[in-house]
Amino acid sequence: MSLYDQSLRLNEYYPYVTFYYYKEWQGFSMEMHEHDSVEIMYVMCGSCKVELEGETTQLKKGQFIIIDANVPHRLHVQSEKRCRMANVEFAFRSGITNYLTFKRVVEETPSLLQMLCTYQPYLLFLDSNDIYGCLKNVILELDKKGTSSDFMVQLLLSQLMIRISELANRNDHAPEQNLYNKKAVEFIHQNYDRDIRVKDIADAVHLHPGYLHRVFKETMDCSINDYLTMHRMKKAKELIAQTDIRITDIPYYIGVSSQQYFSTVFRKYTGQTPMEFRKEHQSLHLQSDDFINK
Repeated sequence: MSLYDQSLRLNEYYPYVTFYYYKEWQGFSMEMHEHDSVEIMYVMCGSCKVELEGETTQLKKGQFIIIDANVPHRLHVQSEKRCRMANVEFAFRSGITNYLTFKRVVEETPSLLQMLCTYQPYLLFLDSNDIYGCLKNVILELDKKGTSSDFMVQLLLSQLMIRISELANRNDHAPEQNLYNKKAVEFIHQNYDRDIRVKDIADAVHLHPGYLHRVFKETMDCSINDYLTMHRMKKAKELIAQTDIRITDIPYYIGVSSQQYFSTVFRKYTGQTPMEFRKEHQSLHLQSDDFINK
């Protein structure tokens, strides 16, 4: 059953673990497969790649991915690299129970409800130090075997999902503060003056370019390239209005190699040519000086 199935929010279901492990992989390539359980893969050290939804996503230490039920995927670890992972797979059972139902957890956790409102075949996160501890507690409880309490496992699973939803929604009211978007924006602000591509930005934040593009556009309401161009034009306006740098040199200060392309894009964003923009702001500056001198 999908994590996003509305039945989970309307009826009495509770989660249970179907499979779990700590495992160090090296030179391993899993066959493409899918299963009825939701899977959480957490990279404790090293790195790996997960192929799904036509994309290959790289995970490094401290990153984890949640893969929804029935989503085809596979794990790949290069022969010269090692990757130690913690993995938990869980599904849902229905029926009358004394356990804490998933419906109740969602009702009491706005961040979890919000996370489940829009279907995502997978979610990729960088841990904020909370998730690994919760995941480890689930596995340690399961490892107790005969002394393990099913009720305790339910509570720990619920805690894990709550913490993940809080991480997912921590910056909901400030998309630019989203962890990956924030890192992408910081990289752009620090490197806009040179020739950079989406792949360079994705490498800096350790995400697949396609996944970063999708996440960025969903939360920032523009593509990465659009944001980069807007930031460059903002810096160009500041340089034109506030300095005496020659117009022909401005493109090289903002990472644009073509003067013609710069002029075209600048006019698109401002409605003026760079020279018209400078003359207008020089005129405003002179008027301001005259007013002060009077």
